[in-house]
Order: sequence, then C-alpha cells, then structure tokens
Amino acid sequence: MRFGLLVAATSALLQLDLPRMTGANLSINQTVAWSQPNPSRRRIAVLDFEFASTGLTGAGLGSGSAYGSYGPSKGVSDLLTNKLVQSGNFIVVERSQIERIIQEQNLGASGRVDAATAAQIGRILGVDVVILGSITKFNLEQKQSGGFGGFGIAVSVNESKANAIVQLTARLVSTSTAEILAVAQGEGQTSKRENQVSVAGFGGGSNTNNIDSLLSGAAEIAVSQLVTEINSNAEKISLLPAVQPALNAVIADVTGPQITLNRGGNDGYRPGMKLRIERIVKEVKDPTSGQVLRTITQPIGQMTLTEVDARSSLGIVNSGVGIKVGDVAKPISSSP
Repeated sequence: MRFGLLVAATSALLQLDLPRMTGANLSINQTVAWSQPNPSRRRIAVLDFEFASTGLTGAGLGSGSAYGSYGPSKGVSDLLTNKLVQSGNFIVVERSQIERIIQEQNLGASGRVDAATAAQIGRILGVDVVILGSITKFNLEQKQSGGFGGFGIAVSVNESKANAIVQLTARLVSTSTAEILAVAQGEGQTSKRENQVSVAGFGGGSNTNNIDSLLSGAAEIAVSQLVTEINSNAEKISLLPAVQPALNAVIADVTGPQITLNRGGNDGYRPGMKLRIERIVKEVKDPTSGQVLRTITQPIGQMTLTEVDARSSLGIVNSGVGIKVGDVAKPISSSP
C-alpha cells in the first residue's frame, strides 16, 4: 500500500507550483532574465536530486521500480529551480540545457554525480555554482483508530491521521575548484486528520488526492527552507571569479565592425567578455577512421561582447581585419 501511495504522490510532486507559474510569474523555461542584467548575480545550475530516503515508504521508488531512478527527484529539482528564479538572486540555467549537456558528454552514466563531475558539467555550462542535492526522507505515515457496532448492523467510525515528512540536503559546488562552498538543509511536515464511516463493510477508503497534497506540501516547505539557506550565501557566491565558458563559438554574421556568434547566455557567454578570433587553417585527421583529431588555427583578431541573449551574442571587433563567417571565437576572459 505504501508503494502505491507514493507512486501516486510522485506524479503530483512533478507538477508542484505549476498553477502559480503563469502570467507575471516566471516559468522554468524562462530562467535567464537578459533584459535586467546584474553583474553581481552568478550563474547556477540545479542537477537532479538523488533519492536517498532512509524511510521505509521511500523504498518503492528506487532503481528497481517502474519509475526507474526517476521518483520524486525531478519534481524536487524543478521546484527548487523555479523558486530560485523567483528569488532573483541568481541566473539559473534551464534544466533542459543541463540534461542535454549530461547526455552529450555522457557524464551521468554511473547514475551518481560527485562534486568533481558536477564541476565539470558546470564548466561546460559556463556556470559558477552547481547544486547537488539528496532527498533523505520522503515519508508518509498513516494511523487509524476507533470503531463500533450497533442494532445488528456493522457500523464503524474510524479516525485516520496521515503525516508527511520530506527532508532535503543540498551542496553548493564551485565549478572552478570542485570545492563544496556551503551546505543547505530543509525539512517540511504536513498532517491531516479525517473520519471515515463504514456501514456493513461499505464506505470509507483512502483519498489519493489528500496523500498527494500532503507530500507535495511537505516538499514545498522543505524546498523553501533550502532556498532561504542558499540565498543567504548569495553574497559569498557573488565574490567568486566568473567562470570562463568551455565551449567555443563560431561567427554567424559579420556586418562592419559588428559580429554575431552562435553561442549565448545558455553557454555562459556574458556582456563584456573578450574573445580571440581564430581561423582554422588545417584539420588533422585519423588516417584509419577519417575523424578529425585536432584543428590548427591562426589568431586573426579579438572582440568584446556587447549584447547576449540565450542563444547568440553580439560584439564589436577590437583588432584584426578580414574576419568572416565560420571563423572561431574563443573566450579569453570573463566579464567581472
């Protein structure tokens, strides 16, 4: 019974906070506010939480269940991402972008991500801090009592009480050093009492919606506590040196001194960043497979970014002539 209750609750947890994410509020897909840049805000990424519940009621959501390793991990991670965006203290990377990088680089093959791997993911994303988390408790406890009979008819009145407890821990990992900068914890508890009347064995029964609501409410309380602790480290994080993106860009357009690149904020590019422009002069290929082993480039100029959106960047040429579409732009310094 416990497994069935938690599986039902998991589906509700994955939709936490979605009704309030319309209109003026930000959605998870609107995680980078380019129109209001703030140089003190650092870029962070939230990885999927590890499900490591110590409670018996969490046992059915492990790797052997129908959900695989999915469980409530994604729901908690999405909720944390949303609330961090709403807090306004950080630039939070879209979770779809994180998942793409993990799949492309095969960085989550082992099923667990340690601090060193998290730092590697963060450097590719161009973020300053990666948040690793664990769900240490995701429990629902139910107790029932009471009952009586009369007039030859079996009538019972049962009082049931359900308690939901969710405990979370999070580690803030520097992508530059793989150092754990801070640890945050959150715990949420919700409970509900209700009476159920049964006549001759008919009536009563558990309410799945109530179970969903209890666990979802406890998770939201726990995540809110995490956000408070993470935000308390915002000033410390803002003092970290900006991380230089690991991915090079390709010039998509040249109009006079103005250059457009095919990478933007999703890849860690920022206004004020300086890049060295290089031209590929030779490709060294494997003689057996034909795959390119390395490229030999020649520096031809430098540029500075002036505008950045999610997928592209705009900059001006500081030095160099003859720059053309297809040339490579390599970050050499990050904006302060």
